[in-house]
Amino acid sequence: MLLRTLWARERLLGRQHGNRGGCRADKRYGTFETASREGGENGLPASPPNPLDSAGANWMAFIDDETLMSALTLPGTHDSAAFTISWPFVQTQKMDVTYQLDAGIRYFDLRCAVRGGVVEMVHGLSYLGITLSTVLDAMYTWLMFHESEAIVVQIKQDRGTEDSDMHFAQAIWKVLHLKPERWRTANTAPALGELRGKIQLLRRFKGPSMHALGIDVSKWQDNPERPFTIHTRHGVNITIQDHYSFSGHESLPHLVTKKGGDVAELLNRASADPTAGHWYINFTSAFEFNLYYQLPPKQVALGGYWGFRWEEGMNLRLRNYLRERPGRRRFGIVAMDFPESGAEDLITTLIQSNFGSRSGGSNKKQLIADALLVLLVIFLFGLAISPYLVSTPKSWWRLDNCK
Repeated sequence: MLLRTLWARERLLGRQHGNRGGCRADKRYGTFETASREGGENGLPASPPNPLDSAGANWMAFIDDETLMSALTLPGTHDSAAFTISWPFVQTQKMDVTYQLDAGIRYFDLRCAVRGGVVEMVHGLSYLGITLSTVLDAMYTWLMFHESEAIVVQIKQDRGTEDSDMHFAQAIWKVLHLKPERWRTANTAPALGELRGKIQLLRRFKGPSMHALGIDVSKWQDNPERPFTIHTRHGVNITIQDHYSFSGHESLPHLVTKKGGDVAELLNRASADPTAGHWYINFTSAFEFNLYYQLPPKQVALGGYWGFRWEEGMNLRLRNYLRERPGRRRFGIVAMDFPESGAEDLITTLIQSNFGSRSGGSNKKQLIADALLVLLVIFLFGLAISPYLVSTPKSWWRLDNCK
């Protein structure tokens, strides 16, 4: 671990690729109402010295190669390419792909469709005006300057093919084959060292002879009320929470409370699970659209006024949940909307769970211990020099004796 830390620091000092920004954070406070305090440390790397103080864009440089990707907390985004259109019920992100990577995001949820033989990015029925190749080129370029980092990408077919005879799986394969050295398309779970500088594919689509193309998550359930687990034929187990729309007519306070309970439940399961090889994917995203309530993803994520009262959004609730559970914990992949907004240091707080942190109470105890240690040193030093003070002639201390 010491060699890894020294190597990482040398790289980061020699190649600084600064975080290109973020948005002003909302500093209100709140919690998941249904969150419990259960959980523990499982299969996580040892704590290196303050990795986030060096460069958040290179935080994986401080983690051992042998660490399984499934044993990490990976900040992620939901509908990661939906930053190009500002329509309320289409947009889920403000940062583009490079900004997301610089901020520490390592999981990307890419929704695609084939139109005229080109793989385009979509969100539901809406085309986003950007191609899959453009999104991936941004990742390839970024990885050239951040070879210590690893990315997990889920690719899903989100709408039918238009004006093309090409099968969706074939179209995806053509795009990935343009840069095969950047992809890990094996169907087993990787360790971090195997994935540095590369992208692990989670395949959320079916096709002929697809068993060897990425980790198969094509059995993904749509909007289930409870978390579900996918068991692949190659021994990969992935538990997913993706409950984004509720059956009743939910106001903002009720929606964020119920969604917060869903998210907290899987966070607790992930941190308490001793099996480091088990994946967890947890979506914080949700929306409400009916005759009674129209709540876009941004309002659910950031919060808003309900009547005359401010209702805290999912991002703030998640950040405070994490702050109440310091230390090294595996929370799995956490896919968010607008993660740079609505809460201070949300992405950084997720990353920090891979290394450990001190709670406020622990900091106070440490300060008291340090103060007592200083007093003890002063006392011992006084005892050590007291014989010399006693034996020294008093005239030595008199100023009027000096000439």
